[in-house]
Amino acid sequence: MNQTITVLAPIKLAAGNTETELLNASERFQAEFVRHQPGIIRRELVRRDNGQFMDIIQFKDRKSLEEVMAEEQQSEVCLAFFAIMDMSSDTHIEICESLNTYLN
Repeated sequence: MNQTITVLAPIKLAAGNTETELLNASERFQAEFVRHQPGIIRRELVRRDNGQFMDIIQFKDRKSLEEVMAEEQQSEVCLAFFAIMDMSSDTHIEICESLNTYLN
């Protein structure tokens, strides 16, 4: 059975970029890239307590994650979204496999 994968991607804005710019870039990323990826179940952008941000993305399975990650490298929309981020920091994505899902 394929397991749902959740990616936790911390976002630190590059110097000079604002939350508004992040939201605008995120909307474009969602509309022009994410929405066209059948392997993505859902995506949520959140503000963390430390004032930084996190993108939380759920994938149908690990294969879907790998396909999207490969496609991101060729997408101008993705590269524009990533360009407003400080990629030199110690932040790294966490890949988590779902064990169970509970709904209220």
